[in-house]
Amino acid sequence: MEDTSDIVVEHKIQDEQKKDSRLARCLGLLGGTAHLKISNKKVFADDVVKTDGPFYCPVCLSEVVVRKCTEKIDHFAHHARLSPVITYKDKELHDRCSNQILEYLQKLFPDGKWERERVIPANRDKLLKKIIPDISGRINNIPIAIEVQASSYTINRISTKVIEYQKRNPKVAVLYVVPLTKQLGDEPFRPRLYEKYLHSMFGGKVYYWTINNGSSLQPVHYSPVKRWIEETTWFDTELEEERTEGGFWLTYRTIKTPNYGQCVDIAKDFIKKDRKYFEPKNVKKSIPECTVYKDNLQDWWDKNEYKNLSKQLDIFNNAPKPDFIEHYKFLDEYDDEFCEDQNDATPFTKHL
Repeated sequence: MEDTSDIVVEHKIQDEQKKDSRLARCLGLLGGTAHLKISNKKVFADDVVKTDGPFYCPVCLSEVVVRKCTEKIDHFAHHARLSPVITYKDKELHDRCSNQILEYLQKLFPDGKWERERVIPANRDKLLKKIIPDISGRINNIPIAIEVQASSYTINRISTKVIEYQKRNPKVAVLYVVPLTKQLGDEPFRPRLYEKYLHSMFGGKVYYWTINNGSSLQPVHYSPVKRWIEETTWFDTELEEERTEGGFWLTYRTIKTPNYGQCVDIAKDFIKKDRKYFEPKNVKKSIPECTVYKDNLQDWWDKNEYKNLSKQLDIFNNAPKPDFIEHYKFLDEYDDEFCEDQNDATPFTKHL
């Protein structure tokens, strides 16, 4: 008879692996294997220890760690850091961000009727649902909704709200602000799915807020990061010949490096802009047609950074490569052509 305690432990580890896969947006480690960085060799978690590494995932290419379990199943887990965003438990920080922005806008635009959590009522005849923005008001008679994002919000919730704002007459320009518990830093990280969704929605940038920044936001573009696939040579006994594989760069699928623009002020540096509908090739959720409230900065990143991936793909396709690389997913979610023409934007605020 099978020990029920072993079954419980196994289920706990499986749940942990599923959670890791959800956060990493990658299923590459569910088989219990990873690859050695030095040789590209596939290894099982049961057969290695930490000092045998470093290891990496063959699907997203990110670093992974081996977790040795005293009870039963050893396994690998993705290691890349996540951004220090607030969670649903961080209500105090969420409220502090909302209140600082609200007080600033109320002071500068006293006729804008700025409020927190104002109910925009439903209208069954017009098929309009009720919406409650975190902050809402008007600048130059233009309706604006500011959403202070918590990590528990899904992209479905974001999409649903944006669609409802777009249905209103006049359309409501929406801005999503992502509060951080500390500075994002300069090291590569793995943006969460909703961060990638907002990154595409706002033309290749996310607006982060840190403690006591008031109305100042830090726009961050996610630039690609590459890793070197080591060249390895060995003798293939089946083909009776020496083989060489690797020796090229590949772009991480879900890891990005933060690329900072200059800080912007919500009241001074933002414009109303219509965002066209976008349906990515490799993701489930489309970005609806919407009206966004975004900064008026010129793009500060290399506009060819993602176009150059096609050249990389040509090199990748023509290079001798390990079999596992065939599973490598070249495109990430929402890597769309977000470098939009700034000239068609409609400014409606004045520099104060």
